[in-house]
Amino acid sequence: MNSEPTIPSCESRFPAVTASIAAARHWVRDCVEGFDGPLRRHSIIQTAELLVSELITNAIRHGAGPPLIRLTWNGRLLRISVSDDSDRWPRMRATKNMEPGGFGMQLLDRLAQRWGVTPRHPGKTVWADLSFVP
Repeated sequence: MNSEPTIPSCESRFPAVTASIAAARHWVRDCVEGFDGPLRRHSIIQTAELLVSELITNAIRHGAGPPLIRLTWNGRLLRISVSDDSDRWPRMRATKNMEPGGFGMQLLDRLAQRWGVTPRHPGKTVWADLSFVP
């Protein structure tokens, strides 16, 4: 008998179309509603919605195939993972304030406790950890 607790998570694959960006934001809130505890009413959800929006936008614009989003909650950290089938890794761009776009990775770098990229076959997973502070 396995007595280890189950770590709450949910995942969904979205079509590689711009309409998926708004759908993914709504999905984040629906997913977190299924997690028990104080996370359900915490401001971390808004940050997660923003980062999911940025990461799925990057996956749609620069990746390949339909993106897969996974949220995992361990009671201290909310991990956001967005996978696509492209081997092209995200990069931080130097942008001028007047240029549209290019701020997604900068937002990720500022808002996540830590983030990274994990290779997979095919493609990659971009992940970010958000700390829960009650």
